[in-house]
Amino acid sequence: MYSREVKSIVRHLGIVFPILFLFSCKSSKLSSIQELNSNCNQQNLYNYTVDNFPEPFYNLKLDTALVGRFSEGGLKIANAIGIIDLLTDYVEAEKRYNSTPSIENKINILDLDRKLSNAIQRASLEISAVASEIDCEEERADQISYYLKKREDDRETKLTVAAISVGAIATIASGILFATNENNDMEYVVEVGGSIAEAILGFMIFTSKPKVEFYHPRNHLEEIWNGKETSLLFPAHVWYYFNYYNPKKPEEPSLRVQILKGWKAIYEWEEKESKHKQNMVALFFGKGGQYTSESLKARARMLDQLQANITLMKQDLTKLATYLEKE
Repeated sequence: MYSREVKSIVRHLGIVFPILFLFSCKSSKLSSIQELNSNCNQQNLYNYTVDNFPEPFYNLKLDTALVGRFSEGGLKIANAIGIIDLLTDYVEAEKRYNSTPSIENKINILDLDRKLSNAIQRASLEISAVASEIDCEEERADQISYYLKKREDDRETKLTVAAISVGAIATIASGILFATNENNDMEYVVEVGGSIAEAILGFMIFTSKPKVEFYHPRNHLEEIWNGKETSLLFPAHVWYYFNYYNPKKPEEPSLRVQILKGWKAIYEWEEKESKHKQNMVALFFGKGGQYTSESLKARARMLDQLQANITLMKQDLTKLATYLEKE
């Protein structure tokens, strides 16, 4: 027979184990965060065909005056937004005005300058619209990732406290049992039970992460991953810019391919034999599903990279506008 104190400790130990376990697991499941639904989607869909793309830059026969006036990067972005012919007319109009400075020739230059400025501004606004939506989606993913991380940290703290408490109680109980010298078998049971409980709680700290239902029906990452001929989410000139490459220079892949190589290298998505990685590909480049804070953070980084590459187009447009201002 156990003493009254020993029986009390054992009885409380049996109660504390499940209470701590349930308490520590309280926030292990997380339903969708409805209040953080996306307001980024403006339902803008682009409807165009391959015929709307400009002639590949490497096929163009450019006027020497045009090549002498603008950089290759400027001409490439001009071709992407479809103003190469306007640029050619502009350079020719300048030549005519320099040789014959008439009012008619001056008006022609001003008219072409207006058309070029409007085309550049329109392209810039479309680029800004796409970049803004991607930035909004990035912020949404990052915000929910931060929220999940806080829940995860709170849960890990509870599990750690539970593991320490279970270990302490088991140690005290086994010590009392040893001191009373009433039942060595029960002492071992308490020690083993406490160790198992600690191991389970410690294992849960590293394996069980809170998740959230996170959906993205308009998925810009999916467009980059699949690489179709046209895109519903990117304007024609942006999609052309991302997919342009010169087949005569295989060492210089398209911007889209370069981005994909980076993603595959970082996340090792080339290894198709891994079921987990296949599921992650389906998650990131599909309509969405259950994300952890870590996977949401990764998605935010990918969107940030995509936005940065789109914004670089505006730098090229700015350079082109600067060249136009030069006498």
